[in-house]
Amino acid sequence: MWTLWLLLAMSAAPIVAAFFLFYVVHPSGKPPYGSLIEPQRPIPADLTLKTLDGKPYNLHRLEGYWLMVMAAPAACDAQCQQSLFYLRQIRIAQGDNRDQIVRVWLITDDAAVNPGVLEPAQGTLMLRADPRQLAAWLPSPNGALQGPTWLVDPFGHLMMQFPSNPDPTKMRRVIAKLLFNNAGIKFKHVEPVQ
Repeated sequence: MWTLWLLLAMSAAPIVAAFFLFYVVHPSGKPPYGSLIEPQRPIPADLTLKTLDGKPYNLHRLEGYWLMVMAAPAACDAQCQQSLFYLRQIRIAQGDNRDQIVRVWLITDDAAVNPGVLEPAQGTLMLRADPRQLAAWLPSPNGALQGPTWLVDPFGHLMMQFPSNPDPTKMRRVIAKLLFNNAGIKFKHVEPVQ
Protein backbone atom coordinates (compact mmCIF):
# COMPACT_ATOMS: atom_id res chain seq x y z
CA MET A 1 0.00 0.00 0.00
CA TRP A 2 2.88 2.36 0.78
CA THR A 3 4.24 1.84 -2.73
CA LEU A 4 0.91 2.91 -4.22
CA TRP A 5 0.82 6.11 -2.13
CA LEU A 6 4.45 6.85 -3.05
CA LEU A 7 3.70 6.45 -6.76
CA LEU A 8 0.64 8.68 -6.44
CA ALA A 9 2.67 11.38 -4.64
CA MET A 10 5.44 11.25 -7.23
CA SER A 11 2.90 11.55 -10.06
CA ALA A 12 1.11 14.49 -8.47
CA ALA A 13 4.27 16.41 -7.46
CA PRO A 14 4.91 18.08 -10.87
CA ILE A 15 1.28 19.20 -11.13
CA VAL A 16 1.27 20.61 -7.59
CA ALA A 17 4.60 22.37 -8.24
CA ALA A 18 3.27 23.91 -11.47
CA PHE A 19 0.13 25.24 -9.73
CA PHE A 20 2.25 26.60 -6.87
CA LEU A 21 4.65 28.40 -9.23
CA PHE A 22 1.89 29.86 -11.40
CA TYR A 23 -0.61 30.92 -8.72
CA VAL A 24 1.68 31.70 -5.77
CA VAL A 25 5.11 32.69 -7.12
CA HIS A 26 3.79 34.45 -10.25
CA PRO A 27 6.63 34.23 -12.77
CA SER A 28 7.58 37.71 -13.99
CA GLY A 29 8.49 36.86 -17.59
CA LYS A 30 11.59 39.06 -17.45
CA PRO A 31 14.46 38.15 -19.74
CA PRO A 32 17.65 37.02 -18.00
CA TYR A 33 19.51 39.97 -19.57
CA GLY A 34 18.37 43.22 -21.16
CA SER A 35 14.95 44.77 -20.75
CA LEU A 36 11.69 44.31 -22.58
CA ILE A 37 10.14 47.32 -24.25
CA GLU A 38 6.52 47.53 -23.21
CA PRO A 39 4.46 48.18 -25.14
CA GLN A 40 6.33 47.01 -28.20
CA ARG A 41 6.82 49.69 -30.83
CA PRO A 42 6.37 48.96 -34.54
CA ILE A 43 8.87 50.36 -37.01
CA PRO A 44 7.44 53.82 -37.81
CA ALA A 45 5.95 54.01 -41.31
CA ASP A 46 7.45 57.48 -41.79
CA LEU A 47 10.98 56.56 -40.64
CA THR A 48 13.28 58.24 -43.18
CA LEU A 49 16.32 56.10 -43.89
CA LYS A 50 18.91 56.28 -46.66
CA THR A 51 21.72 54.00 -47.73
CA LEU A 52 25.26 55.37 -47.81
CA ASP A 53 24.83 56.18 -51.50
CA GLY A 54 21.68 58.22 -50.76
CA LYS A 55 18.94 55.79 -51.86
CA PRO A 56 15.83 55.57 -49.65
CA TYR A 57 15.50 52.39 -47.60
CA ASN A 58 12.50 50.98 -45.75
CA LEU A 59 13.17 48.75 -42.73
CA HIS A 60 9.86 46.99 -43.38
CA ARG A 61 11.70 45.20 -46.21
CA LEU A 62 13.42 43.19 -43.49
CA GLU A 63 10.31 41.81 -41.83
CA GLY A 64 10.97 38.13 -41.29
CA TYR A 65 14.42 38.78 -39.85
CA TRP A 66 15.54 39.59 -36.33
CA LEU A 67 17.24 43.00 -36.38
CA MET A 68 20.05 43.93 -34.00
CA VAL A 69 20.02 47.73 -34.17
CA MET A 70 22.55 50.27 -32.94
CA ALA A 71 22.75 54.02 -33.51
CA ALA A 72 25.89 56.15 -33.62
CA PRO A 73 27.48 59.04 -35.54
CA ALA A 74 29.51 58.27 -38.68
CA ALA A 75 32.81 59.01 -36.90
CA CYS A 76 32.24 55.79 -34.88
CA ASP A 77 34.29 56.20 -31.71
CA ALA A 78 35.70 53.31 -29.66
CA GLN A 79 32.33 52.49 -28.07
CA CYS A 80 30.67 52.37 -31.49
CA GLN A 81 33.42 50.11 -32.84
CA GLN A 82 33.03 47.82 -29.84
CA SER A 83 29.27 47.60 -30.51
CA LEU A 84 29.85 46.74 -34.17
CA PHE A 85 32.29 44.02 -33.12
CA TYR A 86 29.85 42.56 -30.56
CA LEU A 87 27.00 42.53 -33.08
CA ARG A 88 29.13 40.67 -35.60
CA GLN A 89 30.39 38.13 -33.06
CA ILE A 90 26.94 37.52 -31.53
CA ARG A 91 25.50 36.89 -35.00
CA ILE A 92 28.32 34.49 -35.92
CA ALA A 93 27.88 32.66 -32.59
CA GLN A 94 24.30 31.74 -33.54
CA GLY A 95 25.64 29.08 -35.91
CA ASP A 96 23.04 27.86 -38.39
CA ASN A 97 20.55 30.45 -37.12
CA ARG A 98 22.79 33.41 -37.99
CA ASP A 99 21.00 33.94 -41.31
CA GLN A 100 17.86 34.92 -39.39
CA ILE A 101 19.66 38.00 -37.99
CA VAL A 102 20.48 41.29 -39.71
CA ARG A 103 22.81 43.83 -38.09
CA VAL A 104 21.72 47.45 -38.61
CA TRP A 105 23.80 50.55 -37.88
CA LEU A 106 21.66 53.70 -37.93
CA ILE A 107 24.06 56.57 -38.64
CA THR A 108 22.84 59.71 -36.91
CA ASP A 109 24.60 62.38 -38.99
CA ASP A 110 25.62 63.19 -42.57
CA ALA A 111 29.40 63.03 -42.04
CA ALA A 112 31.62 60.61 -43.94
CA VAL A 113 31.76 57.17 -42.35
CA ASN A 114 35.03 56.44 -40.57
CA PRO A 115 36.91 54.37 -43.18
CA GLY A 116 38.54 52.33 -40.43
CA VAL A 117 35.22 50.67 -39.55
CA LEU A 118 34.10 49.73 -43.06
CA GLU A 119 35.98 46.45 -43.11
CA PRO A 120 35.13 45.32 -39.54
CA ALA A 121 31.49 46.34 -40.11
CA GLN A 122 31.24 44.44 -43.39
CA GLY A 123 27.85 42.77 -43.60
CA THR A 124 26.25 45.40 -41.36
CA LEU A 125 23.44 47.31 -43.01
CA MET A 126 24.48 50.99 -42.66
CA LEU A 127 21.65 53.50 -42.98
CA ARG A 128 21.55 57.23 -42.38
CA ALA A 129 18.70 58.30 -40.13
CA ASP A 130 17.21 61.45 -38.66
CA PRO A 131 18.16 61.42 -34.95
CA ARG A 132 14.87 63.12 -33.98
CA GLN A 133 12.87 60.33 -35.60
CA LEU A 134 15.08 57.73 -33.94
CA ALA A 135 14.69 59.37 -30.53
CA ALA A 136 10.91 59.10 -30.89
CA TRP A 137 11.14 55.38 -31.75
CA LEU A 138 14.14 54.06 -29.80
CA PRO A 139 13.98 54.41 -26.02
CA SER A 140 17.25 55.40 -24.41
CA PRO A 141 17.98 55.80 -20.72
CA ASN A 142 19.56 59.26 -20.84
CA GLY A 143 18.29 60.48 -24.22
CA ALA A 144 21.52 59.52 -25.99
CA LEU A 145 21.04 57.17 -28.92
CA GLN A 146 24.59 55.85 -28.95
CA GLY A 147 25.26 52.98 -26.58
CA PRO A 148 22.30 50.64 -26.29
CA THR A 149 21.55 47.84 -28.73
CA TRP A 150 17.93 47.19 -29.63
CA LEU A 151 16.26 44.06 -30.91
CA VAL A 152 13.44 44.16 -33.47
CA ASP A 153 11.41 40.98 -33.91
CA PRO A 154 10.54 39.44 -37.30
CA PHE A 155 7.13 41.13 -37.23
CA GLY A 156 8.78 44.57 -37.20
CA HIS A 157 8.28 45.39 -33.51
CA LEU A 158 10.94 46.93 -31.31
CA MET A 159 10.82 44.53 -28.38
CA MET A 160 14.04 44.58 -26.38
CA GLN A 161 16.94 46.79 -25.34
CA PHE A 162 20.40 45.77 -24.18
CA PRO A 163 22.47 48.23 -22.11
CA SER A 164 25.49 50.24 -23.17
CA ASN A 165 28.72 48.28 -22.76
CA PRO A 166 26.79 44.99 -22.75
CA ASP A 167 27.96 41.57 -21.67
CA PRO A 168 28.16 39.87 -25.10
CA THR A 169 27.94 36.36 -23.63
CA LYS A 170 24.65 37.09 -21.87
CA MET A 171 23.36 38.91 -24.94
CA ARG A 172 24.22 35.93 -27.15
CA ARG A 173 22.37 33.55 -24.81
CA VAL A 174 19.20 35.68 -24.83
CA ILE A 175 19.20 35.89 -28.63
CA ALA A 176 19.95 32.16 -28.98
CA LYS A 177 16.97 31.39 -26.74
CA LEU A 178 14.69 33.68 -28.78
CA LEU A 179 15.79 32.01 -32.02
CA PHE A 180 15.30 28.55 -30.52
CA ASN A 181 11.82 29.38 -29.22
CA ASN A 182 10.79 30.76 -32.63
CA ALA A 183 12.27 27.91 -34.66
CA GLY A 184 8.85 26.58 -35.68
CA ILE A 185 7.67 29.89 -37.15
CA LYS A 186 8.38 30.23 -40.84
CA PHE A 187 8.73 33.87 -41.78
CA LYS A 188 8.56 35.08 -45.35
CA HIS A 189 11.91 36.61 -46.20
CA VAL A 190 11.22 39.39 -48.63
CA GLU A 191 14.77 39.62 -49.94
CA PRO A 192 18.08 37.94 -49.23
CA VAL A 193 20.34 39.84 -46.86
CA GLN A 194 24.07 39.21 -46.41
